Amino acid sequence: MKRILTLLFFSTIITTLAFAQQAIGSWHSLLSYHNVSKVEPAGELIYTIGNGGLFSYDKEDESVSTYCKENLLNDTNIKDIAYSKPNKTLVIVYNNGNIDLLVNDSEVYNLPDYMNKNMTQDKTINSISLDEDNAYLSTAFGIVVINLKRQEIANSYILNVGVNSCAINEGKIYAASNNGLYVGHLDDNLLDSKNWKREALTVFSKIVVYDEKLIGNISGTGIFKINTDSYLSENMISGHYTYLDKYGDKMMAGNGDVLALWDNPNQMYYMDMPINFFSLAYENGMYWAPCNYEGLRGMRFNKDNREFAIEVSSITPNSPKRNDIYNMRLIGDKLFITGGGVSSYAAFERQGLVMSMDNHTWNHFQDDDIWKTTGLNYKDIIDIVEDPNDERRHYVSSFGQGLYEFYDGKYANRFTYDNSTLESAVPDDPEAKPAYVRIGGMSWDKSNNLWIVNSNVQNAIQVMKADGTWKALSYSSLDNPTFLKECMFDRYGRLWSISSLEFDYGVFCLDYNGTIDNTTDDKHKFVSNFINQDGTQLSHKGMNCIVEDLNGVIWIGTAQGPIVLNNTSRFFESSYRCTQVKVPRNDGTNLADFLLANDNITSIAVDGGNRKWLGTAGNGVYLVSEDGLETIEHFTKENSPLPDNTITSLLVHPTSGLVYIGTDKGLVTYQGDATEGADSYEASEVYAYPNPVQSGYTGVITVTGLMRDSDVKIVNVAGELVFEGTSVGGQFTWNGCNRSGKRVPSGVYFVLASDQNAKEGVVTKIVMIR
Repeated sequence: MKRILTLLFFSTIITTLAFAQQAIGSWHSLLSYHNVSKVEPAGELIYTIGNGGLFSYDKEDESVSTYCKENLLNDTNIKDIAYSKPNKTLVIVYNNGNIDLLVNDSEVYNLPDYMNKNMTQDKTINSISLDEDNAYLSTAFGIVVINLKRQEIANSYILNVGVNSCAINEGKIYAASNNGLYVGHLDDNLLDSKNWKREALTVFSKIVVYDEKLIGNISGTGIFKINTDSYLSENMISGHYTYLDKYGDKMMAGNGDVLALWDNPNQMYYMDMPINFFSLAYENGMYWAPCNYEGLRGMRFNKDNREFAIEVSSITPNSPKRNDIYNMRLIGDKLFITGGGVSSYAAFERQGLVMSMDNHTWNHFQDDDIWKTTGLNYKDIIDIVEDPNDERRHYVSSFGQGLYEFYDGKYANRFTYDNSTLESAVPDDPEAKPAYVRIGGMSWDKSNNLWIVNSNVQNAIQVMKADGTWKALSYSSLDNPTFLKECMFDRYGRLWSISSLEFDYGVFCLDYNGTIDNTTDDKHKFVSNFINQDGTQLSHKGMNCIVEDLNGVIWIGTAQGPIVLNNTSRFFESSYRCTQVKVPRNDGTNLADFLLANDNITSIAVDGGNRKWLGTAGNGVYLVSEDGLETIEHFTKENSPLPDNTITSLLVHPTSGLVYIGTDKGLVTYQGDATEGADSYEASEVYAYPNPVQSGYTGVITVTGLMRDSDVKIVNVAGELVFEGTSVGGQFTWNGCNRSGKRVPSGVYFVLASDQNAKEGVVTKIVMIR
């Protein structure tokens, strides 16, 4: 070892490489901002909600900025926003009742008390109203008042009725509820429900103050001026309006098809709307419309022809189309996501969705008008694979409509029972038959044959051969499985699949001996309840995912923690047992607990260090050591930017170590510290970043491009050992300190790495600036 290190030290091939890479341990949200639903003008910025996310459009430089948990916000899934100009504050209300106050677009004050308060009443927030220094939240039980100057919840008025909307005018607060219109005087003690009076039985869905008059929307009837003396309503315009809003001297009511626009209190314009939107905002001569999947639009109104001229259109951040993350695949450096899903009993009934990200740019496959060709709703997409001979062709499985073929992201063909060996779960029902061709996971074998699992049918294993012909395979161990979810080949060419439903779960393994057409030499086995290493028969209560690690060990996620299959060549033996990882308590009792036995493991991914990322249904994501004995990280939405604690899919990029974490509320990434080790050292591929390390940098320094589990030594120019350790897979991190924990001084430091057998080595250098 010493001879190799000496040789490396005097090597002359050292090159300093500077790479812009994501810092180890950093997070990045990849949430959807499409389906724009709400707009709030705020001077130069236009705040916008899209798919529950927040973004802003800068009118001056036309830039778009997104907001998320690692950028100002404290939560995800926004329900409503309102902007207070006097306080330069955006009020942000989340679906779970959490509240953020974004001040000057730079500071945020979180008000979690309402979300966390134990209450018997429903805490749903229906709308936000503003008046001077207060924001009034209309809730399912009454009104919550927020003081925007002090950034605190000032009062809660419990009316014990659901309030749709409220408004302040002439010292009174008006609360529109499904029980009628309630009124309270602001000078009274409104904490006492007796000081609220129901003055009218009329049910208004929204009320605003316009021209110092109280205006109300009666759903399905029209817009009315409310006499605050007699509380009689005077009809201003009839019709069904889904929104009523007021901005300055403008008031607008519409329903997506028509718009009533009050340019001033004495001038109203009524028009059909060719542009489909469901609310409208105004500021300084511009109208801003949230146009769903068409994005944000800015328009000017021409009074002469009663038309809007579009000046800003299709503003949507580069992002996923939706936050539905069911399954993820990396094909090369492209990320593919399918947005369907299946629960214990049925499909999620989600509109068909395939999204891709290539070089940080998001796209999605065609998802409209497919039904015109197939006669079926395009929905419930489960998996996607790419043709190994043509990267422009993809096959997409659906839980109901069979196998779709796309070319350049456009629908090209569909395989079902009439043009393949695929089968319907209800073959004897002519009407239902087309919608019950239930396809789950797919996988290519080494000969470019596509293997597909087909649920609720006699021939559960289907193969589309490389020559385009089909073969249906039936095995006695698969007795009409309800839902074969995933499908993969291990390193030995054996096919694995899981049935995930609570009442019909299990693991299927097939060794077809490399011959598709000859089934006489096939081995196959389906196991529901394994026997563990202690001889205990387990009741897994569902199996969700299956993966092979870097050593050929199979990990399976069950509803009661993970199980491990070692020595899988013996799987077909009747005496085969699984392993449950026992984690010592280290409390002097010599007792141990099974790894995450109380967690429902929904997804497993293996990183370059052969460590396991374990996603759960409700408890976030764990990173455990290679053998599972050590928990390295546990991320939840409470301690990280995770948008939700239910993990739907996990994926680790092998060369960058980037971890993709799909949740019920969208996608985030975490920069892990492990990459897959190289087969050998290539000096040009081994480098450190950041490099040079600038003064003030406190993060870790990463050396990448190493062989798996390399021995790494860091020495100074005098050859003195400063730090040493072992790479995690192909990556090594150093905190910039010596073995005593002190920050090293400025200078050049050499990184000397060798493989475990000390047969190969490489050197690179790091420049420290203090």
